[in-house]
Amino acid sequence: MVAPLNDPAWLEWIAGLLGGASRQRYAAAFPPDYYWCLLDELPLHLIPAGAVPPVSTDRRQGFVPNPFVRIACPGQIPPELALSSAVLERLALKGTIAWVPQTETDSALPFWLGPRLTEVLEGRSSERLREDELFLLTAAGLLRTEKQAEQVCQYWHEVIAPSAALFQKRDYAPIRNLIHPFHVAALRRYFRYMVRRGLFCLGDEQSARRYGVHNDGVARFFHHYLAKTVSAVVGETVKPSYVYAACYLSGAELKKHIDREQCEFSVTFCLDFSPEPKGETPWPVRLDTSHGPVSIYQALGDGLLYRGTRIPHYRDVLAEGRTSTSIFFHYVPERFTGSLD
Repeated sequence: MVAPLNDPAWLEWIAGLLGGASRQRYAAAFPPDYYWCLLDELPLHLIPAGAVPPVSTDRRQGFVPNPFVRIACPGQIPPELALSSAVLERLALKGTIAWVPQTETDSALPFWLGPRLTEVLEGRSSERLREDELFLLTAAGLLRTEKQAEQVCQYWHEVIAPSAALFQKRDYAPIRNLIHPFHVAALRRYFRYMVRRGLFCLGDEQSARRYGVHNDGVARFFHHYLAKTVSAVVGETVKPSYVYAACYLSGAELKKHIDREQCEFSVTFCLDFSPEPKGETPWPVRLDTSHGPVSIYQALGDGLLYRGTRIPHYRDVLAEGRTSTSIFFHYVPERFTGSLD
């Protein structure tokens, strides 16, 4: 998770810093139905507004490589990550990947690297880092200063502590910027492609006007990645049950319901919305809590954690001309012995 930068000119700034539109030199080699987050060629237009990490490129601060980052050659996974093949099945492992540890949650995020950034991080390049390269590597956590390392830990506690306190009182808690904005952009690319190619089914038992997919491999990776964060907020150790991704079309409605036992703790993650929102989307998640009805408005990259088996939840009809994509991450207590599907 990262602290937001509320800069109204964020897109113009980052596009100028990185040289305009993303250059597709290396990404074209990856199969489009697999997942990657290539730092050299990020889809800039898909990075959520207001979620860009506040990164300084002032070289006087003394940037050094993050000593905990593990760079894996194509097809390899650092053994200490202990990730199963099922969790990794839809990741484009053919590329060089820098696994950046998230020490607060004992997990790691993958960032794919082109040849130039690989040479820089492996110490095989004597060329001076460009400003855009310094920004990318620092924002992703591959380079850092001592102060930045402290700020990440501080931000984690500033976000998780209030969320945990709210969840204990109300059985729900919004969590801003739940997934790194670079990965939100990459996830938007992936799910847009899958829907556009007709690889997800239209209509399910809850809504005839949404594309849905059960336990998609890419969503499954983030399902496991977020488990420690969910555990920290709910106050007990949880394990993933199943994950469901849904792209709602205009006219879609989600009727009021509670979830089955595999959804004791549920996260509604706001991934995409059209037209592109400048902040929160205009389609809230509605909860009927014991303290009264609540409407939660989410920006792209935000999560809403709630007890799915206790709190009725629903959404109104999605207005004409709009689409919305969410990922539902479901968890159960570690002691749960029933089916996880």
